[in-house]
Amino acid sequence: MERVRTAEPAKVEPWQPTLSRRHLVGASVAALATAGIGLVSQRAESSAGTAGTPTAEVAAGSHHGAGVSTPLPNLAGTPEAADGFVEPPVLSSEDGYLAITLQAQPDPDRGAGRLAYEQSLPGPTIRVSPGDRLRIALVNALGDGTTNLHVHGMHVSPRDNGDNVFLHVESGQTFDYAFDIPLDHPPGLYWYHPHAHGQSSKQVSAGLGGAVIVAGGLDDLPGIAGVKERLLVLQGPFLDADGETQYLVNGQINPKIDIQPGETQRWRILNASANGFFNLQLARHQLHQIATDGNPLPEVRTVETVLLGPSERIEVLIQGTAAGIYQLRSIVWAEDIPSQAQPEFLVATLISSGAALEPMDLPTTLIDREDFSTSPIDGQRTIVFQENTTAPNFAIDDKAFVEDRIDQTVLLGALEEWVIRNDSPEWHPFHIHVNDFQVMTINGRTVPRSYEDTTPIPPRGEIVIRTRFTDFTGKFVYHCHILGHEDAGMMGIVEVVE
Repeated sequence: MERVRTAEPAKVEPWQPTLSRRHLVGASVAALATAGIGLVSQRAESSAGTAGTPTAEVAAGSHHGAGVSTPLPNLAGTPEAADGFVEPPVLSSEDGYLAITLQAQPDPDRGAGRLAYEQSLPGPTIRVSPGDRLRIALVNALGDGTTNLHVHGMHVSPRDNGDNVFLHVESGQTFDYAFDIPLDHPPGLYWYHPHAHGQSSKQVSAGLGGAVIVAGGLDDLPGIAGVKERLLVLQGPFLDADGETQYLVNGQINPKIDIQPGETQRWRILNASANGFFNLQLARHQLHQIATDGNPLPEVRTVETVLLGPSERIEVLIQGTAAGIYQLRSIVWAEDIPSQAQPEFLVATLISSGAALEPMDLPTTLIDREDFSTSPIDGQRTIVFQENTTAPNFAIDDKAFVEDRIDQTVLLGALEEWVIRNDSPEWHPFHIHVNDFQVMTINGRTVPRSYEDTTPIPPRGEIVIRTRFTDFTGKFVYHCHILGHEDAGMMGIVEVVE
């Protein structure tokens, strides 16, 4: 375990961006798909509105969630956008460089037990571009315990003061992180959050986390370029003053989102909860999915519902329907699993009003990349997630996490196939750092091609993935992204060597 001394942000030497071996390839034409990616439910229902909100018809749903409930923040004083929809403050790079401070501290004004970065819930949105250098001075002002920082999903070095989750920043210390983003880094939606083993679930559940947007890629495609963007950072569950469970969008309860009939908007959606799932459905609207976990899809995939496990992200195009009020809800999920069963709940309300617009044509072809299914693999591994009645209660391959044990050793540049099995009766979202993966099958069924960094493994099921370990040597982790499970030991270490 690496303990860090207090370190002030260092002066930056001139930075020349580099091109990694991980790259996007030319776009290919594909027809509009009506099947969703991975685990997608095609279910629609109607429901009465929640008390105190307008009644609206309901459509669309997503994943499950068992989670830690903590007191609900006081939401007074949150800034609003021009149309009333609140988004976190944005910190953007200039001339290839961004240096910021993130102070993690208690935020009692938002409620007992709340934590925040820079007194913002969620934390500020970081906006960078491929080739940029990002420096973050992380200040641990929590008053008790260790913390650190992980840039979830990003393809950056896991060594030294990069995306190194083995660093521990103690209370009162400051540590200077530096992330050199490759020139060919996939543009899209990522996020940052604490990753100190044993503290992750507590700190993320209390509110620590924020979005990272890498610009480019889909931003410039016809049918996407120039449309209004919305960022929805989903957090929860929390408890209100009456002990009722609540979920937040950008720190708000049931925010109102405006759209004109016929208008196209791009929604970037992040599940920033520690343990909860969102089974998203938008009444009388389809979700035209264009990206998952920061990676563009090869074509638009239109779905009615989408399930987001902890840390999963999607980007969708929404086209406003007739004037009216429509609810974005998380519909019932995992009813047959008592420990993870999640009821339906309201997430946000879409208000369609104003002059009707002529709907723009949606793109069909997006951005393609290497298809690992056609490439020979260099090796195959089987990894088993387990829940046991005796210690270790949460394990991978019969072992609980140990910081100084290497569980997998991989050669730099290798393309490997991993069969990841779930021997337990609960869902476990599989996540690996640094290199994302192509999902090949889920429970033996081939799924539409996608590249992800977090994929839920069904109870008593398995997923098969392929991933190429490019650009960076060093050690990093793979784990269940239900952070309570990760903290309890459901995590392993992979080391990439030359």
